Amino acid sequence: MRLVALICLALTGCAHKHHQVLVQGADPGKTKFETYCAGCHLNEGPFMMGEAPPLAGSAWIAGTERRVIRIVLHGLHGKIEVAGKTYNQEMPGFAPVLTDAEIASLLSYARKKFGGADTPVTEAAVASIRAAHPERKQYWTVDELLKVQ
Repeated sequence: MRLVALICLALTGCAHKHHQVLVQGADPGKTKFETYCAGCHLNEGPFMMGEAPPLAGSAWIAGTERRVIRIVLHGLHGKIEVAGKTYNQEMPGFAPVLTDAEIASLLSYARKKFGGADTPVTEAAVASIRAAHPERKQYWTVDELLKVQ
């Protein structure tokens, strides 16, 4: 499973180094999601590309933003159940690659699209969690995240 995470991180690293052309009026959160997340989490439509847990209807994306911010910043490993199916993969963290504003935008888009959340994630919320864990290099576990309110 570590190989999946390394491939995903390598691909996101490649995408990060390329100059992205922003289309006027395009949602920057959607653009970031498509660049960094869709390859693993796109579990809808005819292509069913992703093998990672689906985001649509997931309590993880719809629940407290403090959990999902941690996942995007530092990653996640171990068993997780989503929509009645158990996954045991690793998701890399994007703290070294994305700014607080980019993570806030990405999560605002994802939470609205897949979790029905109307309140955007703020840059300050991401910055606060990043600041609270400045030395964290290891991925979060489900048990750790379930303690987060």
